[in-house]
Amino acid sequence: METPTANKLSQYLKELRKSHGYQQEFVASHLNITRQTYSHYETGRITPPVNSLYNLAALYGIPVENFMEFLVTYNINSDFARKPVSPLLQEPASDLNKFMTYIEQPEHSRKFKSLDHNEKLLLYYYQQLDQRDREDVLTFLKVKYENRKLEEQGRT
Repeated sequence: METPTANKLSQYLKELRKSHGYQQEFVASHLNITRQTYSHYETGRITPPVNSLYNLAALYGIPVENFMEFLVTYNINSDFARKPVSPLLQEPASDLNKFMTYIEQPEHSRKFKSLDHNEKLLLYYYQQLDQRDREDVLTFLKVKYENRKLEEQGRT
């Protein structure tokens, strides 16, 4: 089911494309995806991955934050609203046991030695992701970092 925020993102994508006079085929080609996949972005059936949003921002000459606001709002309103506590914050015993076993293995112990608990968890879960999700996580972290820098510059 399409969420209201996903609808806003899909509508925004459609309006941007039309305002620039582009066909779906052109935008899809720019993203190296099929026209049908791009059409799903505009109907809200698929949420574009972060790397596609970066490419769209470059294509339209807008800040990527314009897109990220839709995703962050979606995650806060939909994903987290249904879950009282994030699974990462709860650290279920099974995940924690897997994590402890993983970091105690000789081939992993060196890289975890100087990290604090949250850094260890971040690295552990990052390594469990596929390449596309890893790229999305890195992109998200970069955006958060840049936003924080801008906030700090605004305060000085």
